[in-house]
Amino acid sequence: MHRYMTILVILLTILSSCSKDESNDPPQNSVDHSWAPVNRTTSNINLVEEDILNVQTNSIKLDFYRNTAYSCGFSGFYTFLVVEPMNNPGAEAPLWVYLHGGGAGYFDENQQYIIGVSPVNGSPHNPDNHNTEKTLEILRDGHLIHNTTTNNGQIENTTLARRIEEGYRVLIVSMSDHDVHSGMGTPYPNNPNGGEVNGLQANMAAIDYTVANYPTTRVFAHGTSAGSIGAFTLAYAYNLEGVKLNGIIMDSHLASDRTETLNKALAGVSGFPFAANFIAEEFSKKVGWIADSDRFPGIEYVINNGYDIPSLDIYGNLDPGCGGGLARVDEAHSVGLDNCDWVHDGFRKAVAAQPNSVHKVRVTTGFGHVPTNYASPANDFVDEFISEILATNPLNPFN
Repeated sequence: MHRYMTILVILLTILSSCSKDESNDPPQNSVDHSWAPVNRTTSNINLVEEDILNVQTNSIKLDFYRNTAYSCGFSGFYTFLVVEPMNNPGAEAPLWVYLHGGGAGYFDENQQYIIGVSPVNGSPHNPDNHNTEKTLEILRDGHLIHNTTTNNGQIENTTLARRIEEGYRVLIVSMSDHDVHSGMGTPYPNNPNGGEVNGLQANMAAIDYTVANYPTTRVFAHGTSAGSIGAFTLAYAYNLEGVKLNGIIMDSHLASDRTETLNKALAGVSGFPFAANFIAEEFSKKVGWIADSDRFPGIEYVINNGYDIPSLDIYGNLDPGCGGGLARVDEAHSVGLDNCDWVHDGFRKAVAAQPNSVHKVRVTTGFGHVPTNYASPANDFVDEFISEILATNPLNPFN
């Protein structure tokens, strides 16, 4: 889970008459929306398997689906898991979309797969993990159970566990092209298997299918690590179609130029999740829009220019993914911030510039990567964020 994407953003000259912070200010009207709406289909989605998960005295029905319209990077097809409301399958319920992490990877010109490394021992991760079909067992055990229970089988006080206890329906989607959930059907560069990157298409199709076949009220998206990028891409794409998700949680990753600056400075440093051979520009070619600075200038820019889907940015200051605990990069040192605070400070400034902003930034001090997936103050931050949104009595996005 400790793998991360990087995003290349070209720093542009700011006109002297502009009063905004020069570190966050690409030119006006520079976001490319020519791809919208996202082309996708639900016609190839089929129910493959059903299961019952028994939790103490409670039962949770699981429906496992496969969408054969979208192939994975190496083998198989995209899948997703619908986790029904506890003890109440088929009930009308809010939907919590969970986008798991898994970092980033790409084929180089020699068709060798370049991937992130363990920040603990520097060993490369397994490229099969997020380029092949995810089974029911992987989504159930590796994401649902892993992120809601402790090692001894007790319920863990996590964001996902809290939503299940509150009666939410949960949708767990797959990342199967290693594209930070953001592929729109463009070619998978240098892949000896050919194919496309389809992460965003498959995720939107899964949501479209779920809300059409299960009675749904509010809809939130929750991404961890690479899934944070996917949650934002998802909300942004739906917004362009006139569908406003009620809110998103981005835990431990941010589509910002500061991420690229940090990665270039720390790639290859012991304790950082990218080796020196990981080239951001090559990964950007694979992912497309969200990683193309000429088409998407960064999350700070869109917040400054009207993006209004409530978005919560959460991070731990000890997260190795943002350089937590490592020597400060020059940009962070020059303003007296540690690495993680500096990476997220552009987003923080954009939010602070808005009176009564719908967006929030919260740091989980003393914690590391994806703190919403284990017991930490981050889960209270999510609760506060959701409560503020629900207090406004927002509309149901798909009704």
